[in-house]
Amino acid sequence: MIRISMVSVLLVAAASASAQAPVGPGKGESVLTMRVDGELSIDPEGRVMDYRITTKLDPQVEKLVRRAVPAWRFKPILVDGKAAIATSPMRITLAAEEMAQGYRVTVDNVVFRPNTTQQYEAEQASKKAHPRMSVAGEAPAPLVWITSKRLQPPKYPSELQRVGVEGMVLLNLRLNPDGTVAEVFAAQSSLLNVKGGSSLLDRARTMLERNASAAAKRWTFDVASEGQSPLSAEALTVRVPVDYMLGSPGAGPEGLTGTWRHEFRGPNLAAPWLPADHASRVGVSDLNGNEMLAGVSPFELSDKSVIGKSL
Repeated sequence: MIRISMVSVLLVAAASASAQAPVGPGKGESVLTMRVDGELSIDPEGRVMDYRITTKLDPQVEKLVRRAVPAWRFKPILVDGKAAIATSPMRITLAAEEMAQGYRVTVDNVVFRPNTTQQYEAEQASKKAHPRMSVAGEAPAPLVWITSKRLQPPKYPSELQRVGVEGMVLLNLRLNPDGTVAEVFAAQSSLLNVKGGSSLLDRARTMLERNASAAAKRWTFDVASEGQSPLSAEALTVRVPVDYMLGSPGAGPEGLTGTWRHEFRGPNLAAPWLPADHASRVGVSDLNGNEMLAGVSPFELSDKSVIGKSL
């Protein structure tokens, strides 16, 4: 069961205390989300060869997912210039919208990234073994390794902590080559398991975004790369989710895996330094607080209509 807190009245005080902080661009909306983890393999033509779902799902939801995945098509992956079989961990984020006759379930996003330490180590080993891996029609991305060095978490905003508001913020960070943070951008934020007036909830989201962004400016990372060429802003971009959790049911990192969770979620905004056609679309619902995403996966859907499509 999803726990929904009615915090409209309580948020008035929090919003008044932060009246000097204007609401960020874009309005939030209520959505049910669920994460589904697994693994997928494609053939040299970009067709799905095999896949497996590792998240335990409701049979009806699993049926919808298994009906959709085999039809996905990808841009072929090249190794040393030749199309090859490739395998990647995947995370599917589902969204559900209440309709007159039940719920409409759509693919909110699909992210191809390591979900465990073992998968991350395997990915790094693959990059070193195949430095010329690329997507068909694109040049190989530079080999860059970014790891966290000092990520002091932000303090919980007292106004929101006092009324029990939980949430998440996805930060995009542009790093300097020395690992310090050059620029911070709050790409998306979400409040968890709350209902209330949209203007108040948007103000609460803004409070979390400003709080997380201020802390991130002091973070440091280790950056390593092969070669002496200057790294682009895209290569030096890392996505870091920040969780604001008070230990309520369904609020932990596992809360979106295999179960539905209510979010009041803002729009997913593009960092100003990334190119308009940036392939890696990652949202606040896609990552846990202990996960960090750098670089771009070579796995890329050739048919972007999969995102937002009903199952």
